[in-house]
Amino acid sequence: MQKVKVILVLFAGLIMLTSFNPDKKKKDLWQGWTEIQQLMQQQKKPIIIDIYTDWCVYCKKMDASTYQNDSVYNYMKEHFYRFRFNGESKDTLVWHDKKFAFNKLYQIHDFVQYVSQGSIVFPTTVIITPDGQPYSTGGMLKVKEMETLLKYYGTNAYQEKTFPEFSGQFQPIWK
Repeated sequence: MQKVKVILVLFAGLIMLTSFNPDKKKKDLWQGWTEIQQLMQQQKKPIIIDIYTDWCVYCKKMDASTYQNDSVYNYMKEHFYRFRFNGESKDTLVWHDKKFAFNKLYQIHDFVQYVSQGSIVFPTTVIITPDGQPYSTGGMLKVKEMETLLKYYGTNAYQEKTFPEFSGQFQPIWK
């Protein structure tokens, strides 16, 4: 009888250990806008901005898959400042001494219109180069597409080649 109790306790412990699923989400990926601007004073890096809305299904899918990928996560943390912004935010953002606010007429934040150059799609991934030039890509990016984009801007290849030239030669390896 004693052996049965030990086996039951071990079995129950094993079930508890395997069923315990801690939140594995990488929550420390995103930085605050003020923090990024202060860090840019010390070290110039490109900024990646994930523009999303609360109602966007593809924004949520991209957050749960692409941004949770270990390779994407690690590369972004090393080579980019990282900002996540709700395109319907009522907060005011300051960039290059200009204030951007929610636009009641268009029901979208003026910063989104600025960095996406009027091409508003959710999600939108924006890269701002260290010289302040924004480049945007609309739609959900999968890991391989994100790898191409990150390495194009993270290695400064954008200074030597167009994105179509780079992506035509680039072989993504992240899965």
